[in-house]
Amino acid sequence: MKKYLKTNKENTEVKIELKYNLGGLNYFNYKNESRGYWLHIQPLEIERKGDCTIESYQCFSGYKALILETKRKSDKAYTKALEMLEAKKTEMLKIILTNNNLNLI
Repeated sequence: MKKYLKTNKENTEVKIELKYNLGGLNYFNYKNESRGYWLHIQPLEIERKGDCTIESYQCFSGYKALILETKRKSDKAYTKALEMLEAKKTEMLKIILTNNNLNLI
C-alpha cells in the first residue's frame, strides 16, 4: 500500500507506505530489525516534469514502525497489517506534520 497526502506547502506531500521487510541487521544503526510489515511515513518534495516524477526527501525526516511481526510474507498477514495500520498511522502522521510545520489539505 502506498498513498500520497497533499500538504499546504507547495510541491510537498507526505508518503505513507506499508512494506514487508525481511528483517535482520540494519546497517545504518547496527540494530537487529524484526521481520514483518512496517509502516513508513515521510515528507517528500515532488517535482513533475512531463512524464517524469522526481521525489526528493531529507535524510532522517521520516519515521517507520513495526505494524505486524511475521515469519513469512502472505496475503493473510498483509490484510491483517492493513487493519492494524490506522491507529499507528494517525499517531505518526501528527508527529511528521508538527516537526515539518505542515498541514494536510
